[in-house]
Amino acid sequence: MKTMINATRILLGCALTLHFWAGCSSHHAGGDGGADGFSDGSDGGGDKSDSGGDPGPGHCPPDPLCGSVCCAADELCLHDVCVKQAATCVTDGECQDDSYCDAGHCIPYGSGPRGDTNPDCTRLVVAGLFQPALQCEWTGPPAGDPYPAHVQVLGTPVVVDFDFDNDPETVRPSIVFNTYDGLDGDSGCITELDGVLRIIDGATCQTQFTLGPYLNGSNPVAVGDLDNDGRPEIVAHRNLGGTLAYRYDAGSGAWATLWEAHDAGGNPLAPGEAATHWGGPSLLDLDDDGVPEVLSGGLVYDSRGLLLDDALGLAGVHAVGFPVAADLDGDGRVELANGNGIWEWDAAAHVWKLERAFGGAHGYVAVADFGTYTPAGEDRTMLDGVPEIAVVENGQARLDALDGRTVFGPVAIPSSAGGGPPTIGDFDGDGRAELAASGSDSMTIFDPDCRGVPQAATCPTLRSDGILWSQPSQDHSSNITGSSLFDFEGDGKVEAVYADECFVRVYRGSDGTVLYSQWRSSCTWNENPVVADVDGDYSAELVVPSNESCENVVPSSLGGRSYDVSPGGHPMDPLFAGLPCKGDSDCAHSCLEGFCRCTADADCGGGGFVCAPPPAGTPGAGNTCRAEWRGKLHGVRVYRDTLDRWVGSRPIWNQHAYAVTNVEDDGRIPRTSTARKNWQVPGLNNFRQNVQGDLNPEHIPDLTSGRGDFDPGCVGSSLSLHARVCNRGTNPIAAGVSVGFYLGDPAAGGTRVCAAQTQRSLAPGECETVDCTWDGATEYGQDITVVVDDGSERSECLEENNRGIIRGAHCPPA
Repeated sequence: MKTMINATRILLGCALTLHFWAGCSSHHAGGDGGADGFSDGSDGGGDKSDSGGDPGPGHCPPDPLCGSVCCAADELCLHDVCVKQAATCVTDGECQDDSYCDAGHCIPYGSGPRGDTNPDCTRLVVAGLFQPALQCEWTGPPAGDPYPAHVQVLGTPVVVDFDFDNDPETVRPSIVFNTYDGLDGDSGCITELDGVLRIIDGATCQTQFTLGPYLNGSNPVAVGDLDNDGRPEIVAHRNLGGTLAYRYDAGSGAWATLWEAHDAGGNPLAPGEAATHWGGPSLLDLDDDGVPEVLSGGLVYDSRGLLLDDALGLAGVHAVGFPVAADLDGDGRVELANGNGIWEWDAAAHVWKLERAFGGAHGYVAVADFGTYTPAGEDRTMLDGVPEIAVVENGQARLDALDGRTVFGPVAIPSSAGGGPPTIGDFDGDGRAELAASGSDSMTIFDPDCRGVPQAATCPTLRSDGILWSQPSQDHSSNITGSSLFDFEGDGKVEAVYADECFVRVYRGSDGTVLYSQWRSSCTWNENPVVADVDGDYSAELVVPSNESCENVVPSSLGGRSYDVSPGGHPMDPLFAGLPCKGDSDCAHSCLEGFCRCTADADCGGGGFVCAPPPAGTPGAGNTCRAEWRGKLHGVRVYRDTLDRWVGSRPIWNQHAYAVTNVEDDGRIPRTSTARKNWQVPGLNNFRQNVQGDLNPEHIPDLTSGRGDFDPGCVGSSLSLHARVCNRGTNPIAAGVSVGFYLGDPAAGGTRVCAAQTQRSLAPGECETVDCTWDGATEYGQDITVVVDDGSERSECLEENNRGIIRGAHCPPA
């Protein structure tokens, strides 16, 4: 006799839910065999009168049972499942009701050779096909906020999941950034209230919390778990140069000050107004005791805010800046790099001790392994596990070995003064590190392989001046903005993301082609866009800050190059030829010579794009979708790929000096002895670049629906419908997948009677039951078609297998 099993919301394999009969191959003797030629027990609703002990007119007896049931006369037993004898499929896309094609027959997942997932599900990413769209934006707090004028974002945002939902299994990150209420273009510490901290929902950009005031409004924060309670804290700079930490209390649902920086006597520390300049703190476990320290310039505080060492002072790090420290020489002790020397942390005495002074000037730094550099020569083909120090200062970039020798450069940033914090990654896919830096008039990638007689395999542009490529930009205010890196396409070549005063751009790593551009505005500090999974959807998003400071910051020139003018009279980015495409399906109008062509602005999808003639020399005929500057703006914008094709990213970017291995996904700071050295980890060897983390960039989810049912009774004419949604792919998929329930076939004009959404993420092989109420059911049985990803918003392995059928849904006779 069949038995009912209890309701379970997340299930693996063939485990079923409320109203489903135990056993994936259970077969109603009176059923129709299902939509795909196999019998799965999903063809009936509340009336189960056909499920008695009589095996019916199938093949048994005398044939043996097929699993636990008898097959009908026109069926055969395949993998313990009854299927129609005639072949019903050639590909998986022809199978519905949570099944796959095997030997010409649709077999329920959980049965047969495949099991619970399709191991062949892989992502096809078309290189260079960048069409991001605005996911959400924060332009100010809600009504009633005590600091309504604090909307200018001067520093780099950070991303982390504070676990506000008290569910560590569900990832829902927040974005954290300082805001300022002045337009002075200075330190963020001149107005009466100075900086105010904002915490917003990464998925919606809605304000979650406001902290402050009296912070340095230009300084980015750092986030990490200071007290090992499993939840990250926020570390920020005060307007008077001190440091403080905020802690979230889950019991009260509110934030409170955890500590303010103080000396051994408990006296608060305030070095002076704007003493931290534009810098931000870094978190690192210096003592290898499992508890992180806080680095602010050259100052070191313990996890409770006690000043441990002030010998180097705030200026011990260039321009206070963003401290970069790690066990550089592999001796088990942490070193601080600053361009003009290396200091080692004495864990017993709690002080920095000079290990080696360099001959060069100090500057903004990053670290990675650029090859083997000995006094006898260099070998870029051999990574020796020892990092070099990338230094950017005074309009130049260079590499220093740990012994103080300059092994590359200095090379001038073309047409530029200044030079901001460097980023490091593999831009051209040759397995070797290159460094990026931006100055007043250009964004440049420096490559030691681009010297002497360069080879196309390691220097695709064949330049011989130490530069892989350089593109003009406009940063005439600070000259020292940063950038970030991400391999959006998962092809092993990173893209550079840089925002100057007027546009944020994504550059192809190998040659600098601008793949995407969108208008923004900033008087510029040290800020940079960041890439992270800000909403827990297992795909990367791009976070861009903006401000309206400085009246004179408008498009003027890029390295001496003028801006194009749109039909409406506004400046257009001359570096961006238009939205790229591979075929007409990528465009609203048409695709020609790799660019979407348009006849009206509506063909460009809105946002900051306008239909206009392309730059001179662009191949093909017709207008393209250009990036137009539409005036100053403030706040934070989050961009996502319109077709959900970007690969996944870690859900964290915890500080300006971010290097992947410096923090765990949940905000824990690893102890020194167990922390992986970024430059020694295969696939990393980067700095200020985010990565896929545990996700495989080639993997992709696959949604199915099946084994739907309905309640045995109605409330009036309201009938509860149920369907199981499964992920049969190779990557997780986030909550919020749309599920439509249709009376009839929606492709033939069927009407949607109700809708639902999944409530949590589904790992490969996991399923969830969703429910909705159909108002208007009758006593006459009608088939309901269930469509998963009803809005076609999620990228998945197969788009054709998203349907299931609820047979004969009805209310019982009155």
